[in-house]
Amino acid sequence: MNKNELNSKWENIASFKNKKGYKALRITAVSIPDLFLATDEDGHRCLLLFLPKKVDVKLKGVDKSKLLISFLPSKGIVLIKLKDFDFKDLFDDLILSIYSKINLISKPVQASEEFIKTFYKWALFFEDKKVKKLGEELIQGLFGELFVLSQYLNESNPSNINSILDSWRGLYDAANDFEFDLKNIEVKTKKESTRFVKISSEYQLEKVLDKDLELVVVSVKLDLIEGKSIHDMLLEIVKQVRENLGDLSILYQALNQKGLTLENLKQYNNYRFIVTKTESLNAGHDDFPKLSISNIVSEVSNLKYMLRVTQLNQFLIESKKY
Repeated sequence: MNKNELNSKWENIASFKNKKGYKALRITAVSIPDLFLATDEDGHRCLLLFLPKKVDVKLKGVDKSKLLISFLPSKGIVLIKLKDFDFKDLFDDLILSIYSKINLISKPVQASEEFIKTFYKWALFFEDKKVKKLGEELIQGLFGELFVLSQYLNESNPSNINSILDSWRGLYDAANDFEFDLKNIEVKTKKESTRFVKISSEYQLEKVLDKDLELVVVSVKLDLIEGKSIHDMLLEIVKQVRENLGDLSILYQALNQKGLTLENLKQYNNYRFIVTKTESLNAGHDDFPKLSISNIVSEVSNLKYMLRVTQLNQFLIESKKY
């Protein structure tokens, strides 16, 4: 089951004529649980799990502004309803996540438990959070991180894509933006004409024991016509994850750390960038010029300084022009 197949089924349901109540269609013939797509009389999209009448579902109904879940014991149905059509793409991702988790489960109780657990995991992503509006510097920095993530996802496959998604730690306020098994990566995004990047703490370029440390400098230029926004980059990443059968909840959970969603990132579409070059530097080298926790006195803290990247060619690992 993929996004295109799901869209086709929604179109089939929309074509049903003269039918009162719910219009429903089994999500796929190969699913062991009785899982159905549906729309109610008001056109709200729903996901229905039919259970044997003897199954007792322990569920306290949740009714939020955009999403609800309830159990109809007289009909043996666990129902999820989308109440805000603007979130239909995210709702489809929720459906695909539930399907991937339960489609091979033969025990109804186990299927219902996994159905409900997945709902609660995803419900957080449908909430509106009041967040402070991002400034241009933060937008540019997030764009660079998303670009680097997308580059790694280009080389991914279904067996490693979730670990790549898990490696992105920038929105969790971790010391480095990416944490892999063998190396950490700090991403700095700058205008192509700028010679410096800002190091915002003594921990950012601190090498972890038994791991390499790379500083990836992403050079960009503003271009309102040909450039991409952070929303555009996120849509590309969502597409990459879907194509490789990855777990999108990992991505949405990261965004949720800062109250970011596909919807509220649209407000920054007037900031559009083109990546002109990336440079990977060996920041773990003993001679790399930096101020970090291991080479400053303990009385000094909360460091912020500028690093001139144009004079670091001796530490260059790779340079790419776009």
